[in-house]
Amino acid sequence: MLTTVEYLAILRREGDAFADSITTAMSASIASCEPWVGADLLWHMIEVHYSWTFIVKSHLMNPDDYVPRSKPADKDLLTEYRAGLDELIRVLSSNEPVRSCWTWAGIQDVAWVIRRMAHETAVHAWDAHCAAGNTAEINASLASDGIDEFVHVMVKSNTREEEGPLRGSVHIHCTDVDGEWLIVPTGTSDVVVTREHAKGDCAIRGSASSLLLGLWRRIPMSSLEVIGSADVAAQFMNRTANN
Repeated sequence: MLTTVEYLAILRREGDAFADSITTAMSASIASCEPWVGADLLWHMIEVHYSWTFIVKSHLMNPDDYVPRSKPADKDLLTEYRAGLDELIRVLSSNEPVRSCWTWAGIQDVAWVIRRMAHETAVHAWDAHCAAGNTAEINASLASDGIDEFVHVMVKSNTREEEGPLRGSVHIHCTDVDGEWLIVPTGTSDVVVTREHAKGDCAIRGSASSLLLGLWRRIPMSSLEVIGSADVAAQFMNRTANN
């Protein structure tokens, strides 16, 4: 994991980069979030940043107490986004990472929110860059940490019920930076995740950026190297409910 200071710096950098790209892509299709266009993705990010600002600022522990915000006029979306990003960073910076707050995962603290916001903003910044015609990889160290978050949070907390238990073990291996994980099924919908070099029923290999984008279904599995059971790899890549 990175430090709190590093995550907050990433949130600032990627949040600003998102705004710069989405400005030129308000009516462009967001291929990874169809049928959204840029304005839809911008509103989504306003809502995401607002929701976690509200949760942390109010020390919310019961999601039923959440108060959603209203959607601004289209002409005000970008201004509202930038103001919301500033407020999110201010609130996250002024609260201790160990302070408790509600999250939809097992960990209930501000540190979880800080890490989640850095990674969600970075992936959606990539979406915005693509919509603006500026494809780029995600920083390798950031992407490796994003994979770690994905396998420990999304794989365990956000699975599609129709996929059922994972049908085999999966080894994920970054080829450009440190990062290896083994995901082993338990016979239920749960899995055991360890950070290690070990043989699985399949191995999924690639650069950290490509692996992260593949896990978030931004690029096809064919962009990655799969060794062993292609069926297990495909089920693993498809069983997480994400966008």
